[in-house]
Amino acid sequence: MDLSPSAREIWQALLDWAPSELSESWDNIGIQSGDPEARVKRIVVALDPTFALLEEARCRGAQMVITHHPLIFGPLRSLDLSQQIPRLLAGYLRSGIVLCTAHTNLDAAIGGVSDLVADFLGLVGARPIACRHVYDDNVTGLGRIGRLEKARSLSEVASDVLRFTSAPGCFIVGDPRRVIEKTAICCGSGSDLWPFVIDSGAELFISAEIKHHIARDAEERGIAIIDAGHFYTEHPIVFEI
Repeated sequence: MDLSPSAREIWQALLDWAPSELSESWDNIGIQSGDPEARVKRIVVALDPTFALLEEARCRGAQMVITHHPLIFGPLRSLDLSQQIPRLLAGYLRSGIVLCTAHTNLDAAIGGVSDLVADFLGLVGARPIACRHVYDDNVTGLGRIGRLEKARSLSEVASDVLRFTSAPGCFIVGDPRRVIEKTAICCGSGSDLWPFVIDSGAELFISAEIKHHIARDAEERGIAIIDAGHFYTEHPIVFEI
């Protein structure tokens, strides 16, 4: 008798950590392809559902792949296998590998993506920047804002971010010598949270894919920015799932 958990049971365990209610309305989380009742003995976890990941899962004999970014964001117009997404879906189905995604629900969850960076930097009193939810008496949502346990220069914070994310470099807005205390974080693409960052009174915003006009606005407002890249700011969550 196979006592291995099913893909559905594994997904439910993820929801216990990062409930579906925390996901954004535009997002697409959950089992994206495969049999929810398939028994799972080996899982591969990654940031993106790529062809290279599919081959890695095959080589490792995995029955399930969990990614942070979804393969399917919107309705598919066709299953034309000359197109990338249908061809990749077909690869997972043919291989009998279940593909599952935990995205903005994991971003917002306590202990999720932004919390990892916040904890590493020693952010005290961290709370969500925006899109707040109450779950089990805990207020959560996208991004985190708090105060550094020990104020330090923008240059020092940037070095800490690079060390934690393993990013090869980052873009900085602001004087590297400026001493920073109140800090906002949104791993991944954070430009949409910029109005909330302004209202929060943050001295520094750590994120990725910061748009040019937002960087210039930050410069005028005296808010520092560290952009360490989408991949690098989110990749640490792979090791926590």
